Amino acid sequence: GDIPFPTETWTKPARDVEGWEDWFSMQGQLEEKLGAILAGRYMTLLWANAGKPQPEDGELRESVRRLVTDFHSRPLTIGLGLRLFGIDPLAKALTVHVVGASHVETLNARLTDYDELTRMFPGHWGMEVVMVGVDVVDGPIMRPPLATPAPQGRVYLSSYKGLYHDFWESHVETKLAAHPDLVVGFHPGFHACPDLLEGWLPTLLLLRDYRLPVLFTVYSEQELKSSLQILAELETHIMGYATNPFASLRPEQVYSSPNKAPVYCSSYYIALLGLAAS
Repeated sequence: GDIPFPTETWTKPARDVEGWEDWFSMQGQLEEKLGAILAGRYMTLLWANAGKPQPEDGELRESVRRLVTDFHSRPLTIGLGLRLFGIDPLAKALTVHVVGASHVETLNARLTDYDELTRMFPGHWGMEVVMVGVDVVDGPIMRPPLATPAPQGRVYLSSYKGLYHDFWESHVETKLAAHPDLVVGFHPGFHACPDLLEGWLPTLLLLRDYRLPVLFTVYSEQELKSSLQILAELETHIMGYATNPFASLRPEQVYSSPNKAPVYCSSYYIALLGLAAS
């Protein structure tokens, strides 16, 4: 409903914004915006139907802030990937492929969901974000990828339902879709079991052999270790890995298990480029 609240062009260069506190500090009239959400119709409906007492305003404000970070975590992580690889949105139009996209990225997705990239890089030449995955959900972003550069100063969302290596063969090689400047995978999950890894293998080898700049995110340190081990065995050049400054602050249960400590979306990132030996 009211989340996320409208945001403005960043007042600091992207390189100087080191995390959520910096991001929130750039939001004008933040307390008024949070107050409007708390006083809004959706919040009233929520607590009328929740069957639980409404928390104090201070707690609700913190909760809304966490939900706002959850919403903006993906575009800001893409922006971080562009910075890590030295890809300049002010130099030319860019194409970003989100590989292994599922209902998490695409359910109820709106055409404006990644507009924070425009506020992050004001004056950019145009960006296209293509969601590619077998579990992409139908909706407004279910439209063909662009064969020409994205419109200047805008973020254009499109999608393809299917495996990434099939998309590469049918669209990228035939120039029906632009070659990616960056490939991002939010929680690819290839570490989870041999079957998933088998499904990911052609894509991982393609990304490696075409020397595409790749940024993967994972939920936890354990997932990070398992993923790094697999990527090292595939002789992928791991450029670096670290805590993601734009991880979601919304806690989630691990596989619906209330006994485990909660996890946070995109907690860590791994940056990859080409073969380990090259």
